[in-house]
Amino acid sequence: MLFSFLRNPLAFAIVSLLLAGLSTDARAFGRTGHIMICNMSYQLVQPATRQKLDQLIQTTPYQQFGPACVWPDDVRSQDEFAWTKPHHYINLQRGETVVTRSHCPEVGCVVSAIEDMQKRLQHDQQDWQALLFLSHYISDLHQPLHVSFADDLGGNRTAVYFYGEPSNLHGVWDTNMLSKLGYNEPEKQQQLFGRLTQQQQQQWQQSDLMTWTNESATITIGLYQDYRPGMLIDDAYLARHQPVLEQRLLQAAVRLAATLDKLLAE
Repeated sequence: MLFSFLRNPLAFAIVSLLLAGLSTDARAFGRTGHIMICNMSYQLVQPATRQKLDQLIQTTPYQQFGPACVWPDDVRSQDEFAWTKPHHYINLQRGETVVTRSHCPEVGCVVSAIEDMQKRLQHDQQDWQALLFLSHYISDLHQPLHVSFADDLGGNRTAVYFYGEPSNLHGVWDTNMLSKLGYNEPEKQQQLFGRLTQQQQQQWQQSDLMTWTNESATITIGLYQDYRPGMLIDDAYLARHQPVLEQRLLQAAVRLAATLDKLLAE
């Protein structure tokens, strides 16, 4: 009955508007994704880097690096950190296929924020906020819909049905697919990490920040090309996009680890 109702075009439009209103600030990789990426990165860094991470985390409200990486999402609604809200994403215009630094507005974006936090941490290795912002933003950049279209709030206005339940494209890639695939479980997370090869690590470390950005843009553009109003996300969709989602998690972990080694290993 509910599904039949949602198939009605008017009902679908109403749901779309409700989703947009509820999720205008939902612009970050879900908690599971952030924790996964930072946990994998923690295992990849050099021992000296890991030791410094342990020391830094002791100065935060957290006890472990993985959960600490969610902090930028937890505080951005606070007045003190309102300035960070635009730093979780970067937008391009419909029809564009390449993202450049010129797409970053004066208030900043995820690209400029990553560069700024690298400078902060390089200047002061005790700056735990810079560490957590940097780690969080690198993760965000690898969630494809953080490199998306402003008129759609990064997929928050694109209503879909996830196994029959109302959702939106951003939420599907942020949390829904990870949950459906079982990545809320530590054992499943470790299985993914165990598939990471030395060849992949070497390959992914050879790229730069704008390459990471445009990797996400290419994926996002493809997702919108495949999108249809009233689209049902089901097993077929999950099977088709699971490899991409998992690769982005691994790429983020590898690149974050390499970045931290450069900044903290010395």
